[in-house]
Amino acid sequence: MKAKNSMKKMVVKYFTLTELLAVTAIVTSIPAGAYLKVKQKGLEVECMNNMRQVGQAIVAFQLESGEYPKAAFFPEKPKTDKNSIRVILGDALGSGDKVWICPAMPDAMKEKGLTWVYNDTIAGKATIKDPDKTWILIEFTCVSNISKKTPSAHPGGFNIVYADGHVETMKVLPEDITKNQQAMLDELIKMHQLACAH
Repeated sequence: MKAKNSMKKMVVKYFTLTELLAVTAIVTSIPAGAYLKVKQKGLEVECMNNMRQVGQAIVAFQLESGEYPKAAFFPEKPKTDKNSIRVILGDALGSGDKVWICPAMPDAMKEKGLTWVYNDTIAGKATIKDPDKTWILIEFTCVSNISKKTPSAHPGGFNIVYADGHVETMKVLPEDITKNQQAMLDELIKMHQLACAH
């Protein structure tokens, strides 16, 4: 009797050939273009979630210290530069790369350890007049929007975090990009294009 009970427990269910063929037919009938769009949208959402975490950490930093982080627009060495938003907020978000990068960026850009630029015009300010309209982080792919030579990493454009903590995907840059920031973006365009070429 015990042998029969133990045999029943060992029964393993398998797919029939018909079931396996049906599943294979469904999966292979999905057009590659549709699959690619879904994958790209997933990367866009993952990037937005990462940016939202960093944005909330910036808002928390401002509430705790009474000013926005004194970070650089885009430091030369984001993982180690003391003026990097990543270094300034490192303890709050951990030291791993994942939260600091857009998963859709080329590997050469991911290796830098930061794929966003910081609005250095708010650095050290205690308050901002319109936090829901003032950007604090823009995804590095905004350079694609300027150059028109490389495609945006996301179907909807690039992600932006605002000072109130919300994130949007936009196709146009915010109007308050300064001439100095524009010049830095022009330099980043070259780096981005080189990374996309490899």
